[in-house]
This record gives sequence, C-alpha cells and structure tokens, in this order.
Amino acid sequence: MTTKTFVVEREIRIQAPRERVFGLLSSREDFARWMPVEILEPRVGGNIEFHFERESGGDLIAVGEITTYDPPSRIAFSWDFKNDPLDARTEVTIDLIPEGKATLVRLKHIGFVDEEEADKHAQGWEHWLGRLKACGEGTLDEKADG
Repeated sequence: MTTKTFVVEREIRIQAPRERVFGLLSSREDFARWMPVEILEPRVGGNIEFHFERESGGDLIAVGEITTYDPPSRIAFSWDFKNDPLDARTEVTIDLIPEGKATLVRLKHIGFVDEEEADKHAQGWEHWLGRLKACGEGTLDEKADG
C-alpha cells in the first residue's frame, strides 16, 4: 500500500542579489532576523532548530539536519517537530535563482502524509517567506511580531 504524500511549493521574487539572499539563509544571526532559528550549523550534516511561540504557551520546536548546502544557490534540511512529531520525514529545499538584480526564491517542502498539516505549513511558509522578502529588500520592521 502506498501512502499519499503532500507537497508545499512557494515562490517569491526578492529585489536583491542571490548572494545577499543566501546570506539570510546561511548565518544564524541573519536567518533569525526573519525566522526564529535558534541553531544553524551551515554545512551538510549540521543541525538546524527553530522555536515558534504558540498562543497556547510554550514553544513549538522544529528540528532538522542540513541535507544540502550549496552556496549561493541551495540549502535543504529535514524538518520535524521535536515536541509534536509529524509522523513523517519532511524536507525543505530552498533554491535561489538569479534574475538580473533580483532573486527568485523557490521553496519546496515535501513528505507530508497529512493534507491538513501540509496546508498549515503552506500558510506558515507564506508568512515566513514574506518576512524573508522584506528582510532581503530592507523593508522588514524587525520589531513586528514574527
């Protein structure tokens, strides 16, 4: 029996060079400007960990391992929740494609076995990619609620 999997795909265009955008994905300090990363070891096999505040209290902790690290064009990492597992191995791949002075950011999050969970992640990635775009273009209000 084959289990159906669901995929989240999103694209945004950032008016900034690819190297600048990749910098926002490869340094913990810069990544944390737009998404709540706590640990980032920028190398294949390195750890990555995010802490998301929940309205109900306590953080939701996403953990993973860097599976691809190819500056300045691609980063990929496994993704699951430490304190609320997805019951599936999912992976996030972020490709950066130069388009003149801009960068096309193509995100693909694969491996969901639950459509509702994939939909929740799709909404989440819309939010976080919007913040990446604003950060890359220098318009992010860093005091805004993330």
